Parts: sequence; structure tokens; C-alpha cells
Amino acid sequence: MDHGKIVELMSAETPRKKLPTYQVVISFIIRDFLIWWTYKFWLTLDISGNILFVATYYLFSLITSPQQIHEAGYVTGGYFTFALIGIAFQQYVFFAVQSINQSVREEQVNGTMETVLSSATDFKVFLLGETCFFFIICSAFLFISFFVGYLLGATFTLSLESLLSVIVLSALLIASHMAIGVLSAGVIMKTKQGNPLTWVFSWLTQLVSGVFYPLKLLPWYLEWIGKLFPLTYSLDGIRLCLQGGQSLASPAVMNNVINLLIFTVAATPIAVYVFKLGYDAARRDGSLGQY
Repeated sequence: MDHGKIVELMSAETPRKKLPTYQVVISFIIRDFLIWWTYKFWLTLDISGNILFVATYYLFSLITSPQQIHEAGYVTGGYFTFALIGIAFQQYVFFAVQSINQSVREEQVNGTMETVLSSATDFKVFLLGETCFFFIICSAFLFISFFVGYLLGATFTLSLESLLSVIVLSALLIASHMAIGVLSAGVIMKTKQGNPLTWVFSWLTQLVSGVFYPLKLLPWYLEWIGKLFPLTYSLDGIRLCLQGGQSLASPAVMNNVINLLIFTVAATPIAVYVFKLGYDAARRDGSLGQY
């Protein structure tokens, strides 16, 4: 056999079987669950920490006045329910902001990034599979927080309209913060370690977005900064529904929805562009699998 024939055979593209997207996503979820379940001691500590976090703010609620919570429009449940909602929905903030760049980072550290990307798996399907597992886990911790809070005396104003409104606001919370997560993943794709964007965003979000106290308690300049963050509108809308009995029919809740939509529509194209820059740069210099 001549050299030309050998080169032709070696350069021929090998046909690759492409599985349906849902099978690939389910495979990622099962894989991540088995890895997660392997570390049972860490799992126990994580669940215990979540419960203790809720219990801490329950004790703190015993020495706080509900008046300022009522003045903010959250008439049911007092401070403990107010803080519980902030704690519980922080799970989705972690999921949206951290899950993508954490998945990319773990694949780099484990040496599997280039293997996955060289397979028939589309990169968007890879990201979807990785984030679905985080969404399931964060949802589980959210329900654990609410269950423990309910046992400790948290009360809510519930109706079908308010629950449906909470679902819509939760979806917008995730969508708006996912843009931050995609942008952050683009940075980590290139820098590998030390993502200042995630650190600054997480710190400021907890400080000025009304997670643990009403925004009106802050100085005017911090309250103004808080209005730049999507979590501010997400938590306010969710609390108005769960603590105020309001729904999307309420102007105050709808105002939060509109602000979340504006943020998501404006931030998503920017985030995708930055991610593409980081991804393309890592491909050009051959550092996709480096960390």
C-alpha cells in the first residue's frame, strides 16, 4: 500500500453515533449524582449546614421587630419568613452563577474537558447536562430550607395565583443570573483560576439585594446599587407573593417582572459573546483542558 493511500485512510473522518439530547443530559445527571452520592460525609455536612443556617436566622428573628418587614409590604410571617425566603432562593443564585463555571473547572481538573469536546456531544448539550444536575440539587436544598423553616414556625400567604407567580419569578431569577454564570464561565475558560467577577457579584448580591434585611434599611446609595442586581427584584416579587398574598396582577410584582426581563434581555447577548471569546481563545492556544 502506498503512502498516499495510508494518509487518506488515516485522515478520513470516523463516523460517530450521536445520541438524542435527552439521553445525553440524563447520562450527565446520573454521572454527577453518582459522584455526589459517593462523598456521603460531605453530603451530610452540606445538608446539616443548610439546616443550621435556617435555624440561626430563626434564633435571630426572636430578637428582631417585625415592624420594618410589614412596612416593606411583607405582612405575613415576620422577619424569620423574610430571611427564610432569602436563604432558600439563594440556592438558585448559586446554581445559575456558579454551576457552569464550576462544571467547566471540574472537567479541566479531572482531565475530561477535551475528551468530552472531542466526542459527538455538542458543547451546548454538555452545558445543559452539567447544569441540570445542579438545578436538581439546588431545588432539593430549597425545599429542605422551606420544610425546616415551616417546622420552626414560618408562615406564608398562599393561593394558586401567588404560587404560579412565584414559579414565574423563580424562572426569571434563574434566567437573569444564568447570564452572569455564562459570562463568568467565559472568564474562567481563559483565566483557569481566580474569577473576580463571581467573587464581586456574590459579595455585593448578599450585601445589597435584600437577602437578609429589607433594602430600605440601607443608606440611599447602597439601596440604589441594590437596584442594579436582579436578585433584588426576584426576592421582592417572591416575598410580595408569599408574604403579601399578591400575584402577577399586582403592579408591584409586575414591575419586578419587567425589570428582570429587561436585565435578562440586555445581559444575555453580552454574556454569550464574552463566553465565545473565552472559548475561542482557549481553543486557539490549546488550553481547553489546562487548569
